[in-house]
Amino acid sequence: MKRYILPALALSLLASSCNLDLMPENAITYTNAFATEAELNTTTATIHFYMNNCMNAFTPLAKIGLLADETQDDNQLREGNPRSIIEAAADWEWVYKMIFEANLLLDNIGRTKGLSEDRYAFHAGQAHFALGFGYFMLSRAYGQAVVTDNSKDTKLYELSTQQRVIDAAIEHAQKAFDLLPTYDKLRTTSGSVATSKQYGSKGNAATLLAHLYAWKGSMAELYGDSSVDATAAYRKSIEYATKVINGEAGNYSLVSTPEELCTLLSDPEAANPEEIFSLVYDKLRSDEPTSKNEVASFYLTWPINSTLTEGDIAQASFRLKKSTIEALYPDADDMRRTAFFYKFDEDHTVADVSYAVPYKFRKGFYIEDNTAESGKRFVSINANYVYWRLADVYLLRAECAEKIGDHATATADLNKIRARAGATAYPAPGESDLKKAIFREREREFILENDSRYYDILRNGYYKTELKGKFPTLTTADIAGGALSLPIPTSAQRDKFGKVINGRILQRPYWFRYM
Repeated sequence: MKRYILPALALSLLASSCNLDLMPENAITYTNAFATEAELNTTTATIHFYMNNCMNAFTPLAKIGLLADETQDDNQLREGNPRSIIEAAADWEWVYKMIFEANLLLDNIGRTKGLSEDRYAFHAGQAHFALGFGYFMLSRAYGQAVVTDNSKDTKLYELSTQQRVIDAAIEHAQKAFDLLPTYDKLRTTSGSVATSKQYGSKGNAATLLAHLYAWKGSMAELYGDSSVDATAAYRKSIEYATKVINGEAGNYSLVSTPEELCTLLSDPEAANPEEIFSLVYDKLRSDEPTSKNEVASFYLTWPINSTLTEGDIAQASFRLKKSTIEALYPDADDMRRTAFFYKFDEDHTVADVSYAVPYKFRKGFYIEDNTAESGKRFVSINANYVYWRLADVYLLRAECAEKIGDHATATADLNKIRARAGATAYPAPGESDLKKAIFREREREFILENDSRYYDILRNGYYKTELKGKFPTLTTADIAGGALSLPIPTSAQRDKFGKVINGRILQRPYWFRYM
């Protein structure tokens, strides 16, 4: 079996400011890879490299779920056109590269000489967190996936059921939670403080477990799986969310205002007390490095890209009308209106359409370009991809509490987020559906920011009302056949020449008819 040989890309931003080594300095072989901690760390770094680069496997579902009134070229995809989804060509290859490297580390860490208990926990914990995160993401996007035993066996695997994939993720996330300290106590191989929150820690492992159990219970209900106790799963989600909220898994806190939140999200070097897990932005990776936050880039336009003008806002990949945002934030005192959208109280009309201009991420990253009129070229927003923050955990706990009938906790958590925004507490005039209120609050809080909305829709069973096109017409058989998941990548079954490499992996029934 070959090891993936990686180019010697120096992500030195992370060494200097985030202390996260994503890339090995040299390609090395199995025979000498694990003798010392420095060599072991090459595999830990490789795990994080793949973690940092695997999110495009899930882009089609992110696009389907995002709030948008207009898009440049994704309308058919967002309406659930099967051929458009297939053509989007999502592939889980890099997720499985991460999984392979994590298994490789766990299979070989016993060969590292002089490794203390703490250092063993650090490296093994990173591997288990990566395995938990990888299987979690696969269970959400693909439903069924392959659960591998280790890095050694070359046998042909079958697809595992979604619940089996979730359980594998829970097993590894629990091991990460047990092994890892809180983020402030993490130390790198050099002994320095591991300030990057891409590193696995007790806090992001607990958050992963909270999400896994919420997903486990909601998928059991969505697919009518009576073998799973959904209520018990929701209680476990609440248990781990509470550990995060109460400070048992690290010292996290909500920032004081939406404006402060935007300022912190816009500075990858800032210490954000609300941030739990992020994919770091390394500006030294290549000539034109981009932030890992694809979602934010879809909405990106003037004034964040200062090489554009106000007239260019109608060319953004995803666009929102001002009327949509006014409806989303019916409380005029909700500070997220004016924090998340640029000069919201002013008019931004292009071609007779009044737009809301995204402003959650404030700063761009540019490179010098002498051929450009401005002398520079816009590359990306200058931001880490903050995937989980404390507000997410509060609203996830609220969602699960509502599902088990604990309306007091659900309401208190919902209102914690509303209070920070200066919005009217639940129930506001006209509100009576607590479950829907929590769902809408997640929309308000995470708009422009992450890919959570599609999965929020599925967890709450709202696919017939919140998605459009083909989704409201899906039958029970369609859903059971995988219609709400991505098709299994062709690369899992055939090589680039079309030759079958694993005949035991079968396409899901819903997608097979369109292949």
